[in-house]
Amino acid sequence: MTRILASSLLLALCLGGCVEKSKSLTAAERQELAEHVSQTATSPSHPLDISFENKVELIGYDVSAESWAPGATITVTWHWKVLRALEDGWLQFTHVADGGNNRLNEDGNGVVRRLYPAGQWKAGEYVRDSQEITLPQDWSGREATFYLGFWNGPHRLRVVRGPADEDNRARALALPTRAGGGGEVRPEPSVPSLEARRAEGITLDGRLDEPAWARTPSTGAFVDTMSGARAAFGAQAKVLWDDENLYVGFEVEDDYLKSSFRNRDDHLWEQDCVEIMVDPDGDGRNYFELQVSPRNVAFDTRYDSRRVPQPIGHADWNAELRSAVHLRGTVDDDEEDQGYSVEIAIPWSSFATGTPPATKPSAGQAWRINFYVMDSREEGQRANGWSPPRVGDFHVPDRFGRVTFVAPTAQVAPTGEQPALVAPSVPSDNTAVPVVRTLRPELADSVRQQLPNLRGRVPTAGDEQMRREQNQRQGNEPIVGSPE
Repeated sequence: MTRILASSLLLALCLGGCVEKSKSLTAAERQELAEHVSQTATSPSHPLDISFENKVELIGYDVSAESWAPGATITVTWHWKVLRALEDGWLQFTHVADGGNNRLNEDGNGVVRRLYPAGQWKAGEYVRDSQEITLPQDWSGREATFYLGFWNGPHRLRVVRGPADEDNRARALALPTRAGGGGEVRPEPSVPSLEARRAEGITLDGRLDEPAWARTPSTGAFVDTMSGARAAFGAQAKVLWDDENLYVGFEVEDDYLKSSFRNRDDHLWEQDCVEIMVDPDGDGRNYFELQVSPRNVAFDTRYDSRRVPQPIGHADWNAELRSAVHLRGTVDDDEEDQGYSVEIAIPWSSFATGTPPATKPSAGQAWRINFYVMDSREEGQRANGWSPPRVGDFHVPDRFGRVTFVAPTAQVAPTGEQPALVAPSVPSDNTAVPVVRTLRPELADSVRQQLPNLRGRVPTAGDEQMRREQNQRQGNEPIVGSPE
């Protein structure tokens, strides 16, 4: 009750516009707050990359348990980085949703929310925002999804980078729950698999219209990266390979094409782009990130391990990729669009770096790969992907899918190299011929098997000879000699 009253009073003061920049705190309150605010960068156990109007970033979180039972209490600590100070009156919110329904409002929960609201944060600070939250006993869903953001009266800070809904709520965390109070934690769903067929006759023009693309299977429709449910917009990918390159093709539905970036390695993920994550040996180390925008601008980087080094890996790595984009609309205009498709060729030699360096795969080998699409909207941004990481971060290597590189289909030998499996011709005078002995031994049985299918035609001397041969083998007739 004390926490609720304190939050309500703070809210009233903020809305009244009479909050001073530095709220007077007691010595005990300053000591309580000291461990939550510093000028030194923090290291969350679960990194994130979510930006609110490039003023505040949610860089990660710590959580006391990886699953949550009804009636249980967990501690979640959100790690904030302040790039620019906010104006007086800005507050944080935390919503916890059960499926599509908001069940908990934890806006004022925690020391930081009580003593140091967002409107007082200063540029350069790192804020550790801890919240103790209890899951209701009647929780029925299999997941608890955490939505975070900033509000000031009717206004919210826009989410300009990272997963979010259309209400500018960042999807920061989804915890599996034991619904009903006594059930087992839902097992983590297995990751999807895909076959990559051999590439033939590919022209990089952004159109996936060559026969090789038609023959290779698709990922199917991408899904929501947090829940794994049906995504809000359509996208899919296909993969091909040959001795020189890994090829990835994307098809994206998008009625609002947005991409103002013009230079290689610009922050493409802040607007529209397709994204590829590649972990060749699947150990979660030395993995690669590549993006292409609707303007055919590329971004690429490499990581030693999950989001290490910060902030964006080894950005000096160059994949030497080639790409092309076909637009169904016009980028950055006011007219409604339909979408775009992308073709990307990445040389295998590009992955031969880091520890351990990767080598070109052989037929039958599988690499861990994931695909995403970032979609900028007039307000905020949304995303979907192939294998959902189920947290507010795409850098989850153990959730990457499996792509298996298959060998070319076996070639059928020309017809002239194998004898036809038909009975031989018979002389016009119907003279008996040693049919079985004139055939290769391995073909004799095949010819015999065809005889029952020849009912209805006029019998020949050759047919009779075959019948006798069969009877002789079965002991029904004496064996008679035939000329050598």
